[in-house]
Amino acid sequence: MALNVMTLNLLYAGAVNPAGTWPVRLPLVLDVVRESGAELIAVQEATAPQLRDLAHALSEFTFVTGPESGETRLPRVLHRATRLLHRARARRAGHDHTAVHLHTPRGEHCAILFRTDTFELLESSAFWVSHKPDSEGSVLPGSWLPRVVNWARLQKRTTGQVVTVFNAHLDFLPWAPLRSARILRRMLDTHWDGTLQVLLGDFNAQPRSKAYTHLGAELAQTPHPPLQDAWEEAKERIGPEGTYHGGTGRIRWMGRLDRILFRPSLTVSRVTTLTYQHEGKFPSDHYPVQVEFREVGND
Repeated sequence: MALNVMTLNLLYAGAVNPAGTWPVRLPLVLDVVRESGAELIAVQEATAPQLRDLAHALSEFTFVTGPESGETRLPRVLHRATRLLHRARARRAGHDHTAVHLHTPRGEHCAILFRTDTFELLESSAFWVSHKPDSEGSVLPGSWLPRVVNWARLQKRTTGQVVTVFNAHLDFLPWAPLRSARILRRMLDTHWDGTLQVLLGDFNAQPRSKAYTHLGAELAQTPHPPLQDAWEEAKERIGPEGTYHGGTGRIRWMGRLDRILFRPSLTVSRVTTLTYQHEGKFPSDHYPVQVEFREVGND
């Protein structure tokens, strides 16, 4: 299947971040979407007002918003105190170098956008990255943020080909990525029917972590094929490998947090890390990642 997809951690509207406020960043997000030509986009950390703004400007896309991830399990008093502390530090720093990046009260949407003239929506739903995936707002033991995976099954109007898209934002706590990957792999295997699956998102894990090893491994307990990393398989790579820059344009922390995985095999003609900015402001604190797929053998 020929496919042009993008993943973008949108950054919460209320975050205090060097990338800029949401009214500043919105036009930059729209520029990236329109100039990329992507026909399928996964956004993480999206709030309802942000999605309304995007839907108003991007009428050519259908939005599968999915449910909010759910309320934080962090005690409310501690959550508020932490937010106030970060905001005070940001004010003292003049908002230039301190990013306030906390969970919104009801969590995030991991929304899927697709061009209405390209795809037809067949089915959509969501599950949570926990030991009770069907329990709304459930969390992994030892964490306090619910993590939702939104998915949509789409059919390409011109060819009838089917793709199931999964959009994930995994927890950053050090013990969470591998546990999350095991749940993700099991849930994707449950949905596997031999047609194309694409998993996009912010994985909050190092490039060669055990989480990625599990997602990309041949597992004895399942006959289904492993997922492949588009960055690793690409014939051409454009832009830096790292995607998290904290709103400054300088790659930070683990580097490539944002990825696009897929199965079965496709030809990945190009992967691009989109470093677009305007006058020192960025669409987000993460760089978007775009992947262009071709049918196997169509070189």
